[in-house]
Amino acid sequence: MLAVSAKTVQAGCTMNTTSKMTVLENILERAATQLGDVTEPVMAQYYSDHPNAQQSFREHGLGNTRKLEAEMVESVLYCIMNWLERPQEIRIMFGSTVPHHEDTLRVSSDWFTGLVDAGIAVIDETIPASENEERQVLQEIHAGLTSVVKEARI
Repeated sequence: MLAVSAKTVQAGCTMNTTSKMTVLENILERAATQLGDVTEPVMAQYYSDHPNAQQSFREHGLGNTRKLEAEMVESVLYCIMNWLERPQEIRIMFGSTVPHHEDTLRVSSDWFTGLVDAGIAVIDETIPASENEERQVLQEIHAGLTSVVKEARI
């Protein structure tokens, strides 16, 4: 699992956004080639880290848990793919979604962070050990998304 501060990532990754997007594209293409649909491995990691969330997915899935899981993983992937170019959009998205889920659906914001963590971890596993630049870009995205969820809690 990735564990790095936003400050460390910002100091270590000096590429411009266009370069980072090219690196991210390579990361995601490799992950798609190696894993295909990432929903199952992401949810397995997520439920391993947050076992209580599984019951919540069953309840909120209204008889179609797999569909809800796929939608949530798709949302995480969307955030990963768009963070570098459109962080404000992702801030707005989490800024309304996290409080609504906490207040109305009693879904912990820790579960949001956990789903981001699981998505990043599954993708990270496909990055070769020698690809430090790729790992830095993914860590920057992870730190940014984690920070946005934290901001949305306030």
